[in-house]
This record gives sequence, C-alpha cells and structure tokens, in this order.
Amino acid sequence: MDLWIAQLVSGLASATLLFLLASGFTLTFGVSRVLNLAHGAMFALAGYLAFTTSRLAAASPAWFWIMLVLVPPAMLGIGLVVERTLLRRIYPAGIDAQVLLTVGLIYVINDVIRLIWGTGYKSVHIPAEFVGRWSVAGVQFSVYQLVVVGFGVAVASVLLLAIHRTRWGLLLRAAAEDRQMSSALGVNEPRLFALVFAVGSALIGLGAVLTSPLLTVDLELGTGILVEALVVVVVGGLGSIAGAGVAAVIIGLIKAFGILIAPQFDIVFVIMFMALVLLFRPAGLFGHSE
Repeated sequence: MDLWIAQLVSGLASATLLFLLASGFTLTFGVSRVLNLAHGAMFALAGYLAFTTSRLAAASPAWFWIMLVLVPPAMLGIGLVVERTLLRRIYPAGIDAQVLLTVGLIYVINDVIRLIWGTGYKSVHIPAEFVGRWSVAGVQFSVYQLVVVGFGVAVASVLLLAIHRTRWGLLLRAAAEDRQMSSALGVNEPRLFALVFAVGSALIGLGAVLTSPLLTVDLELGTGILVEALVVVVVGGLGSIAGAGVAAVIIGLIKAFGILIAPQFDIVFVIMFMALVLLFRPAGLFGHSE
C-alpha cells in the first residue's frame, strides 16, 4: 500500500509538469491557432537555464527561490522575442508554414544549447529545505514531490480564475471562440497573441524550475515531454485549461501505475487511453466539436 500511495504522489508530480506544458500549448493554439512544435525544445532550454541559475546562486541558501524568480520571466522574454520576430509573420499562413518554422526553431534552440552547455547531462539537486520525506499515518511521502503538486494546484487555480474572472480571460475566450468577431469588436489581436505566447513560455520556465530536480536535463528532454504534453492537450480538448488539468492528472497517474504493472509499456497505456477517449469524444474530454 505504501508503494501505491508513493506512486500516487509521483504521478501527481508528473501531472504538474504535464499540466504546465499542456496549458501553455493549449492557450497558444486555442487563441492564435499556431501549432508550436518547439514547445518541448523551449522546455529543454528552460531546464538548462534553471541549471545555470542554480549554479550561479549556489552560495545563497535561497538559490531555489532565486531560480524560481528568474527563469520563468527569462522564458517570458524569450517567448516575446520569438512571437514578435517569427510567429507573428505566419499567423495568416497555414499549418505547413507553422510546422516548418517551429521545427526549424527546434534545431536553432538545440544548437544554442550545444554551443553554450555542450551535450552532457546536467542535474539540479533538490533544495535542502525540501529534502526528506513526510510520514502521515505511517505512509512516507517525498517532501519535494508534494511541494511540486502544491505549486501545480496553485498555478491551475490562478489560471482558471484569470480566464474566467478577468477581462484578459474574457478576451482570450472571445478570440478562441471567434477571432473574426473579436477583431471586429476592437480586440488588439497582435498584443493578445504576444501576451498569450509569453504566458505560455513563462509556464514552460516554471515547469522546468519545479521539475529539474526530478529530471536529468539534456538535449532529449524536450522530445519525450512534447509528445506527452500533446497527448494531454488532445485528451483534454484543444483550448481548454480545465481539460488540460484533468487530462494531465489522469495521464500522470496512468504512467505512474503503469510502471508498476508493466514498466516497458507505460507509454502504451497512455496511447491506449488517448485512443479510447477519442473514440467516444473526438474533440477531447472538454473540447467542443466544430
């Protein structure tokens, strides 16, 4: 029983990362209709930035919080630059142009990583204040994994409140529902698209900071996580933050318990679940059919 409960916490920690990546992806696609396949490469870049920040601030006892304060805004700035210089030029283009541009961006980001950090593996250790395990009713929990889950719940709550209770969220929902009508009503689409992509990039940075102590940072980091994030987006429904949250939890738990049942088939269980959902809900759990 202890093992199953520990896997439950591990699955929720994995779900936090998937949610942060999938929510940024689904926000960007839902509003601007841009399929950003460089999402995973940007996550790898954020992981390397987290590694460098942790090393530069290692002398400070608050190095983790310094990393948490610096990396997401840095990724927000990178996202703004990418949106303004590259993505803005292909909004009117079709999916082919988006795929070509974002795949090319993957190679550019990977080359930048090789140039600055090389090809070796990097690691970020768990902050001293979160090392260890908590015991509740005789069951051991990883302190840091619980902290990651707590951050995930907080971010999900803030995002849902922002989308459903603020003017910015109203504009997002309007643009996602009918771009032509929102533009005719005076919505500044270029500014809205830039802000959405920047927020999505900041979520990537936050996900990298929180999970870099649990993962090995390398060039291949973004590839696998992109596939899982895309599965979350498809299962949850394009453009739905609530759907991304629910799908991330389900898929995180499927992976965690699938490892216990058949470690070599954990990703197969995820794909089977996605196929089952799409069989009955082609638009995803929270998606809307056109």
